[in-house]
Amino acid sequence: MNNIAIIGAGPAGLATAIRLKQEGFDSIVLEEHPSIGGPENCSGLFSQKGLDDLKIDATECILNKIRGAKIYAPNGEMIRITRNKPVAILTDREKFDLMLLKKARELNIHVATNTKLIDVRKNTLFVQNKNRGEIRKAEIIIGADGVNSTVRHLMGIEPKKESFIHTIQSVCYGEFEKEYVSIYLGDFAKGFFAWVIPIDEKKAKVGVGTLLGDNVSLNFKTFLSEKLPGVRTTKIKSFLIPYGPPLQKIVKDNMLLVGDSAFQTKATSGGGVIFGMKAGNILATTIADHFKYKTPLSEYEKRVSKINKELKMHWKIRKYANSLDEKTANELFKKLKTKKIEEFLIEHGDMDEPSQFIGKLAKKPAYWFMAKTLIDIMRS
Repeated sequence: MNNIAIIGAGPAGLATAIRLKQEGFDSIVLEEHPSIGGPENCSGLFSQKGLDDLKIDATECILNKIRGAKIYAPNGEMIRITRNKPVAILTDREKFDLMLLKKARELNIHVATNTKLIDVRKNTLFVQNKNRGEIRKAEIIIGADGVNSTVRHLMGIEPKKESFIHTIQSVCYGEFEKEYVSIYLGDFAKGFFAWVIPIDEKKAKVGVGTLLGDNVSLNFKTFLSEKLPGVRTTKIKSFLIPYGPPLQKIVKDNMLLVGDSAFQTKATSGGGVIFGMKAGNILATTIADHFKYKTPLSEYEKRVSKINKELKMHWKIRKYANSLDEKTANELFKKLKTKKIEEFLIEHGDMDEPSQFIGKLAKKPAYWFMAKTLIDIMRS
């Protein structure tokens, strides 16, 4: 019997398996898709600091290096943040996942593709391998199976419809500023935003995210016609992302959640790979301690509290942004620019850990007009 079964071979699942192996414990990774790295349900934009924290060299996967961002209010008012060196990299997500897979296989971690989890009864897993039913055994089952997690469903956790953002993304051809990501706010992206992530001067990943139930296809067309006329789209991909604070009850009996299945995702941007992998490392260490020292598996929920603190702050920032109508957002952008917010964010901004700058923002008299909002955000 494999002591540990990991459902899902995305970055969170593979990171967990790799750290478990480094701790001296074998696991089997079950992936429902026929290959690793697809379908691509992510922009592939990661902070350089986050990758450095994880000690990941993603050089072989890099499509572009990003050193700044342009954030547009609904009326076109722009806040521009520019750094002297790259702060984020755009990766080929398939190559990134395959890089992690290669490391896992070098450690003799078994990754089984075309293997879909159907049900769990205590230590028994019922899976479908291609068109054949199978039974496997595992003492611990980890749900790293993404936004539509089967393990989460089996644990009795059913997020509401409003807990997801529906996105559309296409590789588009046009004229782009290579080193800058662009973020657009407006009614074409209710509850979220539209984005342009350049691959080079002529090509970019362009997308829109909206609350589930809105007409995302129509919104994407509206965004392109209003903000990027003349841009040519290619194949369009659609996917969901978790939307809300991180889940709290992510351990039940012998089942645990990590990554998107646990909503370990930044509500400000939808990015979850860095936090999911960090949580996977914490989860693996907790499981190792469980086998070595009989540490309860519930300890995992305590150990991810630092990650959850940042994710909760992302969610509070998102809720504040969503509370603004277009007129108020336009006025806020104009006022922030006069208060030199660009200079502040260049010096203090952090795309993964907002706690690094929210506290500093609250101490600046120039931003005391936002005092109540900043205090609410800082409260855990």
